[in-house]
Amino acid sequence: MNRSDSLRPVPDSPMKSPPSRPVTHRTGGPPAPSVRPCFRAAAGFTLIELLIVIAIIGVIAGIAIPQLLRARLSANEAQAIGDSRAVIAAQQTYAASNCGFFADLTNLCRNGADCGGTIGIPDYPDAAPEFIGADLGRTSPYVKSGYNRTLAPNGTPTSVPVHCDPDSLLDYCYHSEPADVGRTGVRSFSATSAGAIYNDPTGAPIACPVPAETAFLE
Repeated sequence: MNRSDSLRPVPDSPMKSPPSRPVTHRTGGPPAPSVRPCFRAAAGFTLIELLIVIAIIGVIAGIAIPQLLRARLSANEAQAIGDSRAVIAAQQTYAASNCGFFADLTNLCRNGADCGGTIGIPDYPDAAPEFIGADLGRTSPYVKSGYNRTLAPNGTPTSVPVHCDPDSLLDYCYHSEPADVGRTGVRSFSATSAGAIYNDPTGAPIACPVPAETAFLE
């Protein structure tokens, strides 16, 4: 090896880091621009999209609302029919202990705001059961489940034995008429002491005694 080769500079190693540059500070001129995060503006609904959503909601409402209305009407009518059956059963049971006579609804119960605390039959045992619940043993007319309820007397006995209800009835009709025809009910009903229930498909009031042409329900 000659002398010139020993004086040749050795190239930098590829793993050697580059020399650092001295940090310089600006002493004048405009400030360096700052780096800010870039956020994309939230995209909103277009007018067409909003109109489509509104149209879909309108279609769903147009389908659901009539179904809900029909369900409510059916439920109210079913409740009126069920209550008519309950009144018939209570009156027939009451008549069996009351010389064959019927009574006002408030005389059939004792535990309710309108019941007065006693059954209408004199000396009726306090431990004996009521004939009807407080939800039906009310002063008529009253409203329940979208129907106007009325107990219409149809004659009173000329004389009542002392051991029977002095306010007895010979006959009665229990009317259930929609409070708002078409909204709370469609048909009207009338229950009689004979154990029958009649209905008017238009929701019109039914007379007492029930006319022969009135549609028989059950």
